[in-house]
Amino acid sequence: MLYVLPDSAGDILVLQASEILSETDYQDVFLEQIKKQLKPKHKLRVLLYLDHQLNSIESPSSWCVERFYMNCQVEIARVAVVSNGDWSQWSATFSSDNVRHFQVTEFLQALHWTDEPDL
Repeated sequence: MLYVLPDSAGDILVLQASEILSETDYQDVFLEQIKKQLKPKHKLRVLLYLDHQLNSIESPSSWCVERFYMNCQVEIARVAVVSNGDWSQWSATFSSDNVRHFQVTEFLQALHWTDEPDL
């Protein structure tokens, strides 16, 4: 399941994944929220919180940065993946300098990093 958290505003999208993260979550929650929230010519900033109840990611390749670009047709400035460490290897599959993994205790730091100006 994927939830849009209240911290989402403007070009920052804050999401919480729990239990099973599915292709339906990607299509119906993630992409739809981008269409609803992001203004043209803005760069997307994503914080994805993988909570302690997340036990499976269906089709992990669905969540690759390249697919974000292709489906969203927006530029992605930064992606912060926040988890307890069990999912750090999965987040390492994002082959981009703009993607970073944070521990759950670093949630606020991840949110600030996501909102930093572009390099």
